Amino acid sequence: MSQLRNILAERRSYSEIAYTHTHAHAQLILPLQGAISISTERPYQLTEQSLLFLPPHCQHTFYGHERNQVLVLDVPGSLCPGEEMRWLEGGLRRSMDERWQALRFLLLSEVSDKPATQQAVTDLFHYAYRLLLQAAAPQSIQYLHEHYMENIQLAALAALEGYNPTYYSEWFKKTTGLTPSAYLQKLRLEEAKNLLAETDLPILHIAQQVGYEHHASLTRLFRASEQVSPAEYRRKARKSVKAWPKMG
Repeated sequence: MSQLRNILAERRSYSEIAYTHTHAHAQLILPLQGAISISTERPYQLTEQSLLFLPPHCQHTFYGHERNQVLVLDVPGSLCPGEEMRWLEGGLRRSMDERWQALRFLLLSEVSDKPATQQAVTDLFHYAYRLLLQAAAPQSIQYLHEHYMENIQLAALAALEGYNPTYYSEWFKKTTGLTPSAYLQKLRLEEAKNLLAETDLPILHIAQQVGYEHHASLTRLFRASEQVSPAEYRRKARKSVKAWPKMG
């Protein structure tokens, strides 16, 4: 397969003959019917109650069991950036909980429409990728994702990993490429962006919802990271959405 530029999403079936290969793109594998086996550094057996993510350049062997059908997303490596990718080495298997069932349904709906809406598939994958990174992350980083709106102490994060605060700070920077405080600001910024674009909540309420007591703190964060105020970001985000051509 040539180098992917966009996500390729399609239904596939696997034969009972084992095949081993590797490729430059990642894969999100969502079984729909039957069972398949995939082995990387460890063996996985997948049914419609589970899913598997394979990072780029991950050698794997796969084969199907009798009749099977799988929804597969071939994902360009450029859509899987970041130091966090190391958490997914060897693949990550997850149970099909309510969030993943909803994602599978939405992705399947897009694939069933011809042609599929590329932007919709890409947006759904971005959400799926965030879920995967959170699931694979070390305990303290999972805690940050779940409690970013709270007042979090460095010592408490370090204790989750069994490190002293000084070593933890060094470990965290090596693991994520950011300091703990910068990582926390990144999480708060992303959630604030979502709330600004998708809700009509006052900016003060958004600031408080992501962990800041005063809206001035959120404004400083936006001006440093986005070079605009939260209100300006909201206007641009709303304008961008209106600019998308309507389908159908």
